Amino acid sequence: MHQNLDLKLLQVFDVLWAERNVSRTAQRVHRTQSAVSASLDRLRTVFEDPLFVWNGREMQPTPRAEALAPRIRQILNLIDETVAGRNDDPLGARRDFTIATADYIDFLLGSRLMRCLEREAPEATVYFLAVKAYMARGVRARDTDMFIVPKGAMNTARLSYRALFVDRYVCVAARDNDRVYPGMPVEEFVAIPQATFTSTPGSLTSHETSHLAELGIRYANRILTPHYMALPAIVAESGAVAIMQERLARLLSPLVGVKLVPPPVDYPPLEINLYWDPYFDDDPFHRWLRETIADISAALPPLSGDY
Repeated sequence: MHQNLDLKLLQVFDVLWAERNVSRTAQRVHRTQSAVSASLDRLRTVFEDPLFVWNGREMQPTPRAEALAPRIRQILNLIDETVAGRNDDPLGARRDFTIATADYIDFLLGSRLMRCLEREAPEATVYFLAVKAYMARGVRARDTDMFIVPKGAMNTARLSYRALFVDRYVCVAARDNDRVYPGMPVEEFVAIPQATFTSTPGSLTSHETSHLAELGIRYANRILTPHYMALPAIVAESGAVAIMQERLARLLSPLVGVKLVPPPVDYPPLEINLYWDPYFDDDPFHRWLRETIADISAALPPLSGDY
C-alpha cells in the first residue's frame, strides 16, 4: 500500500462516495468534520486529483473518483471478510449494507429482518435510506447495496433484480368521511383535498401518482410528505384522502381510525422488486442478504379478497 495511504483514508473515501457530504461522512466514521476534510486533502495528494468537488448541493465525484470507487469498495470488503475469517458465511462478519427504499418497506420487513440479523449475522448492519431516482444511475448504483421499489418506479434497466411480493393501492380516509366511498367517480375524487407521498421536495414524485398522471388525472395536493406512514394519520382527522399501499394501510388503520376503499381508477398490481448493481452478483454476503429479504417477503400473508 502507498506509504501515505492507510485504511482510514480508504474508509473516508468510501463513505464520502456514498454520502456526498462531509458532515454526514464525519458522523458515519465517528470523526470531526475537520478531520474528514483533512483526510480528503490527503487523498487528493495521494491520487493527484480533486476526487470530490462541491457543486452547490453535494460533493460531486470526479472521473478519477468514479474509477477508484469500486476498487476501494472491493478492498474494504476483502479486508472485512479476512478479519471475519470467513469467505462464504455471513455469520460473524462485520459488514454494512445500504438499502434504498421507502418507509413503507422499513415498516413491513424491518422487524423480520432484525430477527434474521440477530440470529444469523449479529455483526452486520443495515442502513435504510430514502430512495431517490438518481441513486440507480450508472456507476452510482454501486453506492447502494440494494433498492426495494415498485416495478417501473425508476430506471432499473441495467440492474439485476428479484421479485419480492405483490401489493395494491387503496384510498384511505377518515371513517366518517362520506366524500370517500367505493365506486366514487374520478370527478369527485379529484375535488377532495389530497395528502400525497413524494420522494422529492417541491415536486410530485411517486409511483402511484405517475399512474394517475399517465391517465391525465390532475388534482390539488394539500400536503406532500416523504413518509407513507404519515398518510393515515393525516387523513384520519381531516377531510383529505390519500392513495397508499394496502398492506401498510391495513396495519395502520386500527391505530388511527381510517377506512380503505378502492381507488377511482384501476391500478395494475403493485409489484415490489429487489434491485442491485450486477457488480454485487457474486458477493457472498450480498447474496445472503438478498436471499434473506426474499424469504421474508415470501412469508408475508396474502392480500385479502376485498377492502
